[in-house]
Amino acid sequence: MPENACLVIAIDEPRRLREIFGDDASTRALADFGSAATALAERLLARHTITGREHDPAQACWQFEFALAAGIGDPAETLASIATAGRQLLPETLGAIFGSGTGMRLPARLHCRSGDTAIAPAPTDDNASDEIERLLAGDAIRTVVQPIINLRDRRLLGYEALSRGPQDSPLARPDRLFAAAHAAGLGLAAELTCARLALERTAGRLAAGQFLSINLGPAALACAADTLPLAGRSDVVVELTEHLPLDAAEDLRSAVGRLRQLGLRIALDDTGCGFADLGTVEILRPDIVKLCITVIRNAGRGDPFVEAIRRTVGQLHALGAQVLAEGVESESQHAALADCAIELGQGWLYGRPLALEDAFAD
Repeated sequence: MPENACLVIAIDEPRRLREIFGDDASTRALADFGSAATALAERLLARHTITGREHDPAQACWQFEFALAAGIGDPAETLASIATAGRQLLPETLGAIFGSGTGMRLPARLHCRSGDTAIAPAPTDDNASDEIERLLAGDAIRTVVQPIINLRDRRLLGYEALSRGPQDSPLARPDRLFAAAHAAGLGLAAELTCARLALERTAGRLAAGQFLSINLGPAALACAADTLPLAGRSDVVVELTEHLPLDAAEDLRSAVGRLRQLGLRIALDDTGCGFADLGTVEILRPDIVKLCITVIRNAGRGDPFVEAIRRTVGQLHALGAQVLAEGVESESQHAALADCAIELGQGWLYGRPLALEDAFAD
């Protein structure tokens, strides 16, 4: 086994990002991710020596040549451990740049290569599937809620329900929780369980006029009316959490119609400034459209980013949707977004996720 190796971090289908987020926002986001990928590589290779760096912008691929530290034992095991650690950290990096929803679903890869051979990651925990099954069978999954405000006067309008694994466990973070569930073939069950717990735990606790937003992927949304406790919950917004091809959006029309018959509203999560998501909006006509962190991060950077946001907001308003700015972190972003006629806001500037006992304290 040679002492030299390569760490590769790449995002597949970068063209798709431009369709979703628009040229300006996606270009900036990929640049931000490149900086984050470099920081991740330096963290993973801290014990070793990076000897070269390459970046292929067209392929959104970053490569880091490195020499293994002397006296490390089995090089193959070391490289596998680096790959495993990197794959655990990569979703957090993606979420920070592209938003939690998009970040968890973005087709990205990280692997180590020695010569022309990719190194397989270390084996995963064989007990992970059993742990997920135990979590879904009980009530150990935690529900937290993040405030959603009126962007004009910062008045509290509602909350987004978010799920976490048990405190201080490897699955405490949502990206790891759902990644483990999907790896175990339990992704749909996890989504429905988290939504059910959020609905049960918030029933009767919202103030008059406030709403609760729950996150569902396409498969979960399609069966939500039959499987979730939604009767009488006109205070609920169902948030679709995936960028869809137009034919898949068409397939959800009837499911969306059933939810509306129950008195629920529909939201579309993680929307960008590209034409792909606007096509989905035209088909499903959501009540609320959330502009994702990738777009909102650029709001304080001036033109041309603000003009792209303003143009997209105008198109969404023309289709009958309110617009929610997600991931707002600074006053400069707030000011720019308010100037774009956006109605709703969410992000650390307005409030971090809260335990239910804190959000609904008597």
